[in-house]
Amino acid sequence: MVVTDRLPNFQRVYDLPERVLNDEYLSRSVSRPDAQRELLQRAATALGIATLHDLADYFRMSPREAAPRIAELVENGDIHPVSVDSWKELAYLSSDARLPRQIGGASLLSPFDPVVWFRPRALRLFDFHYRIEIYVPASKRKWGYYVLPFRVGDQIVARVDLKADRQNRSLLVLAVHEEAHIEQGVCLDALASELHALKTWLNLDVVCVTKGNEFSKKLAAAM
Repeated sequence: MVVTDRLPNFQRVYDLPERVLNDEYLSRSVSRPDAQRELLQRAATALGIATLHDLADYFRMSPREAAPRIAELVENGDIHPVSVDSWKELAYLSSDARLPRQIGGASLLSPFDPVVWFRPRALRLFDFHYRIEIYVPASKRKWGYYVLPFRVGDQIVARVDLKADRQNRSLLVLAVHEEAHIEQGVCLDALASELHALKTWLNLDVVCVTKGNEFSKKLAAAM
């Protein structure tokens, strides 16, 4: 079965492969090692620089299966082994990697975004310890029910617990916490802008900030 659509309630619509895919794909045969190499090379291109575990996790492959395929990619010149200061593991750099002049923009990240999905990598790159607290009892939550990391440039600068109250046409900021050692002014202005953009995208009218700490009070003022 293959996915052909996703409904407004997030349910997936499935159909038979032969009714969706072209014959050239249905008749094509790819060996497991070839498929693994292709997936790992794509992971390396997406991640830029990554450890074996980073590359393996990108497409949910076991490190044991990934290791020989990564060695083959190194031998072919598709990726290169490198060392990174403070990283305990050997890293690999995609041969297509380019150093950007700058990393700009700002974005709220889904918990399933590749930037934060593999938690050891998020901790290693951004000193950002992350977990979703949906299954944590409310009294024991530190950050909130469904917290989204907020990125500005090449840093994760805050965590935001959001809820769309469609009945009252409001985007609720239930909690917001800044990370340590950030430029609050830049973070607040960028976050206010992103929240307004998200409100518009969700077809809501207002953003309501719960003033639970000093940072949230400043955010409310910035809105």
